[in-house]
Amino acid sequence: MQEKECTDIWRRYQAGKDHHNRTNMYTQAEKCHRFYEGDQWHGLQAGDEELPMLNFIKPICRYKIVMVAMNDTAILFSPMDNDPKKAEICEALTAFAAAQWEKGKLDSKKWAVVKNACITGDHYLYCFDERTPSESVVTDMTPRLKMRLIDKTALYLADEQEPNLEEQEWIIIAERVPVENVRRQAKDNGLPEAEIRRIVSDEADETQLGVTGADEVQTDSGKCTSLLFMRKTDGGVAFCRSTQAVVYQPMQTIRGLDVYPVCGMRWEEKMGSARGVGVVERLIPNQIEVNRTLARRAICVKRYSFPTVVYDQDKLLAPEKLGVVGASIGVKNLNANPVGSFVQYLSPAPISGDAANLQAELVGTSRELEGAGEAATGQVDPTKASGEAIKAARDQSAISLNEQSAAYKQFVEDLAMIWYKLWVAYSVRGLRLADGTLLPHAELEALDVDIKIDISPIDPYSVLSRELSLENALAQQHITFEEYVEALDDNSGVPKDKFRAILDRRRGAAPEQSESGAGQNIGPGGAAGAFSPEGALPGMELVGGGVPGGLPGTGMPVQGGAGLFPGDGPGDGVGKGGGNGSRVWKKRKAPAFAGLITKSADGVTFLMLRK
Repeated sequence: MQEKECTDIWRRYQAGKDHHNRTNMYTQAEKCHRFYEGDQWHGLQAGDEELPMLNFIKPICRYKIVMVAMNDTAILFSPMDNDPKKAEICEALTAFAAAQWEKGKLDSKKWAVVKNACITGDHYLYCFDERTPSESVVTDMTPRLKMRLIDKTALYLADEQEPNLEEQEWIIIAERVPVENVRRQAKDNGLPEAEIRRIVSDEADETQLGVTGADEVQTDSGKCTSLLFMRKTDGGVAFCRSTQAVVYQPMQTIRGLDVYPVCGMRWEEKMGSARGVGVVERLIPNQIEVNRTLARRAICVKRYSFPTVVYDQDKLLAPEKLGVVGASIGVKNLNANPVGSFVQYLSPAPISGDAANLQAELVGTSRELEGAGEAATGQVDPTKASGEAIKAARDQSAISLNEQSAAYKQFVEDLAMIWYKLWVAYSVRGLRLADGTLLPHAELEALDVDIKIDISPIDPYSVLSRELSLENALAQQHITFEEYVEALDDNSGVPKDKFRAILDRRRGAAPEQSESGAGQNIGPGGAAGAFSPEGALPGMELVGGGVPGGLPGTGMPVQGGAGLFPGDGPGDGVGKGGGNGSRVWKKRKAPAFAGLITKSADGVTFLMLRK
């Protein structure tokens, strides 16, 4: 049974290899990576000569990769109906997905997916839970999801013309694994020793991108090709692992999992193919011609752009010293003959500028056709343009990448759906979140979720534009300072954390101030802090229209003190000054109260006092 199953899996793998060889996938993918990385004279026998190269493919790709991947990505779960219980579960799943995104290092993995899709046309991510899909899940209810990047040459499909992975009859992922690890897994799965001994090393072939037998570390046991086989059944997704001769992990079915745990991003669709088309492939012919033209120009300059010395070998004693700086050269029978009759220099021939013009035209036109010219790549002086203007120009140039942005968004949506399906399939007794909350399996399984992806640009000009919008709203008093701080981006140049710390200290100090103020004397009016001549002006003399003696006239600020009454400023009412030119009040005999508080016509309040 295992021999037949192994033969079937390996036969399918061989059929996939034959298809990839017919379409030249292995060679083309490796060639695209070499040209992106700068190894563009690969295989040329040039001796000691290092030929020049002008790699314009990499800047084009990097610009496109940045425009697609430089965004904050957030997964949002929401119910299809208005059930508040389901909405609460979706909020918990949204927070759990954000934690899983950080734990799985998806911020770096997304760059790898977008980059490789741009270079070779498509790239994939394989998701799995480290827990065994058995009764062990009952005691371990915390998901342990892992994500692994898969090259396009390592993925084999049942139908290479069907772009939807969920419609595939089966999927095979090939990888190179040490033989010792495979044998250990086979032993854990209960295989007999005779079957384990059949697991042997094999040679790495062209199927592994950028890997040959010479590149692998040579060990006693070596490596072998391991195949992860997946197919859909009525009960869920069934999978097994096989080498060329042995199925070392028997077929298992993950109940309730109705999607393949593989998602991918295609850079650009290719008609009649499940694969995508990258940027590098169509730029290779222009890159080759640019390099050839540059090499011809360099050789021509070396040969013809420098003066050539011509001399009379019978007259010069040491002609080899002509190229030595400051050397003395002897001449035979100089007599009246000038030295110029023995040595002359041939002027260099002029070089046509057509080659340089062709090279510049190829580079410029290639960049413009790819939407990555100087005007599109954001080469704008920020000191001469506003952030909004730069952002508008960037958004205009990114219109040509809307298809790739939509493909990236769909990739994240597929990844979120795989996460949700894995949570449901593995959490047969409930899903334990990071905060300890346990979500029942029945509620998770019955949940009909709608997945949305929130993508926010995080380039410097977009962040600056949002900061300016918030500052304008704050300046016009449309929002409070607390709302302004909470609305700032985490990667903003404004110190959001420090502002939060200041606000937290203020909130902590407010209750203490209210408690200390509650114990103060209450004036005759019954309000805390109300004015009382007897209690508030002990030992102070008020003269001339109710202005305290020694206080500057109306409209003149009081320096050296923060308050109006004695004790509020430096000096505390003793002496003539606080050391900085301020004027303080002298302590006098308490005046007698002669009347009530009155108010003048201009709204100024006076006290009717007498000595």
